[in-house]
Amino acid sequence: MSIAPEPKNLDVLQNLESAVIELWRSHPEMSDHVVGRAYEAAFERYRTEMRGHQVVPCKLTGLDREVFDALFPLCEWRLGRAEVEGMPEGVGATIPVADMVDCLRELKKSVERHTKNGGRQGYLQFVARFI
Repeated sequence: MSIAPEPKNLDVLQNLESAVIELWRSHPEMSDHVVGRAYEAAFERYRTEMRGHQVVPCKLTGLDREVFDALFPLCEWRLGRAEVEGMPEGVGATIPVADMVDCLRELKKSVERHTKNGGRQGYLQFVARFI
């Protein structure tokens, strides 16, 4: 039996997942569906940018929007475009937009996989064990 390789940009995935878990701890009613919608919105935003199209503002509301708003500054920080309070400068290499799109795609797949296996908070419960 072989061990699965570590995902590319694991540090970026962990940054984004940490933001989600921190918010979940404040909103225990949050479901994987909420997280999936926020990851999808971020994915679409950066994929649109990568393709050179006009980026439209995020239309999420409520808790979905709170999750997106927690993710977005970290995405921008990892892209080298912004500073994030509490995150030291120079920690973690900046990545290209294409890599951010790949990271968000991987996170969306992870939500689907863990929700299928663990129920409405399967992804959140799985990730929280590591953060």
